[in-house]
Amino acid sequence: MLNTAKTLVVATILSAVVLLSAPASAKSVQDSEAMAPADQSAYVIGFLEKMTYDLGQKNPKLAQDIKDYFVVKQPGKPFSEGLEKVSVELVAVENMAKQGKADLSKIQIESIIVYVVKQKFPPPGK
Repeated sequence: MLNTAKTLVVATILSAVVLLSAPASAKSVQDSEAMAPADQSAYVIGFLEKMTYDLGQKNPKLAQDIKDYFVVKQPGKPFSEGLEKVSVELVAVENMAKQGKADLSKIQIESIIVYVVKQKFPPPGK
């Protein structure tokens, strides 16, 4: 019973963080691609900082794990695992758009980041 209650609390916190951490005006993939690479990086970093700050208020360990996932470079690779996964998902979305199966103006960068985070750190019980 205690594990179920704890799981529910953590799932609720993760859901709240996802909802509350999105910037007031989220960027679509199309808008992001129009930005300079340095501006794209700054935007993603800003989103991650806000998300992990908000989450850190309730779950500091998870917030730190997410930061590390996006910041710590993999041995022998130029990027962290998190950034690599976001890049893979972006390529997949772009390929779908080329096939007419996705609209890059309607897919938010933040949703891709949250998807990658949930893949690595699934809410308890999932």
